[in-house]
Amino acid sequence: MSSNSDPTAALALGFFAGIWIFFKGFKVFREYKIVADTPRIPIRSAPLGLVRIRGKAQTEQVVPSPVSHTPCCFYKVEIDIWKTSEHSGGWHHFRTDTDGARFHIADETGAILVDGHAAEYDLVESCTRSVDSSRLGTASSSSAVGATDAELLQYIAQSGVHKMSALVEHWLEKRGPLDDPNREQARQALLGIAQAVPKAAMGGSIPTGLIEKFIASRPPLADPQKEIQRQEAIAHFRQMAQAGQLMPVQVTASVSGRYRLHEYLILPGVEYNVTGSCMENPNPADSKDRTVLCKGQNEKTFLISYKDGKEMEGGLRKHSLKMILGGAVLSLACLALLLWHLNLF
Repeated sequence: MSSNSDPTAALALGFFAGIWIFFKGFKVFREYKIVADTPRIPIRSAPLGLVRIRGKAQTEQVVPSPVSHTPCCFYKVEIDIWKTSEHSGGWHHFRTDTDGARFHIADETGAILVDGHAAEYDLVESCTRSVDSSRLGTASSSSAVGATDAELLQYIAQSGVHKMSALVEHWLEKRGPLDDPNREQARQALLGIAQAVPKAAMGGSIPTGLIEKFIASRPPLADPQKEIQRQEAIAHFRQMAQAGQLMPVQVTASVSGRYRLHEYLILPGVEYNVTGSCMENPNPADSKDRTVLCKGQNEKTFLISYKDGKEMEGGLRKHSLKMILGGAVLSLACLALLLWHLNLF
C-alpha cells in the first residue's frame, strides 16, 4: 500500500472531528435549554440581563447587501470555495462576512436597540450566487439581479479586509466615549480610519486629518530625536489635511477559482426572535437607546431567528441531538477503523 493511500491521517482527523462535533452538540443543547427556559417578554418590560423578545426590525440606516443589493438592517454572507483533490471535488467554507448598522426591534410596547455583530443567526437564505473567475467576461457570466460577477469577485477579495475593519470598528464603538480627551481623540481617529480602510482597499484614500489626529493624541516620546520626528509628522499631515490632500492606498487583492455565496438578511419590517443580554448603552442617542441587546460578558447566548418560539426551540433541540449522535458515531467509527488498520483490533 502506497503512502498516498494510507488512511491513518484521515481516520485520526475524523476521530478528533467527531469529538469536536460531539461537544459542540452539547453547547447547542445548552443554548436550547437557555432559550426554552427564558420566557418571552414585552420589550417595555425588558430588565437588565438575559431576555427574550420578539418584534419587527427597524432602522434609519439601511445598508445594501453585497450579493443581491437588497436594502437591509444587517447581512451575513457565507462564502464557499470549490476545491479539487486527486479523485473528486467539493465545496469548502472559505469565509463568513457580516456587517450592518445597529437596528431596533419593536413590538406594540416599545423598541430596543440591537447590536447584532456577535450574534448567531437563524435566517432565511435570501439568495445564492456562484461565480467562476475563469469564466469572467464570457456570455455565461452575464450579470444577474444584484452584483455582477466582477463585483462579486472584488467583494470576495476585499471581504477579509472588510471583516477585520468591521470588527475593529465595532470594538472601538463599544469602548467609547472615553473620559480622557487624548484617548478619546485617538479612539475617534482610529474609528475613522477603520471606517475608511475598506474603501481605501479598493483604490480609495484615507483622510490625512485622521492620521494627524491619531499621532497628535499620543503622549510625547522620551527620545528627543523621535519626538522631533513625531512633531514633524504631525505638521506634515496637518498641512496635507488643510490642503485637502488624501493618503492614497493601493491594495492589490484578487481571487481566482470557483466561489459560492449564500446571503442572509435582517430586513426592515420583518419579525424576529432575539435572545440576548440586555445591557446599559454607554452612548445612547435618545431615550429609546438607553439599553442595548448584545452578547453578554458572562452569558454568551445571543441568537437572532426568524422562527417563532416553538419552532426555534425545536430546531435547536434537533440540531443539538444530531450533532451529539453524529459526532459520537463518527468518532467511534473512525477509531474502530483506525485500530483495525493498525492491526490493534
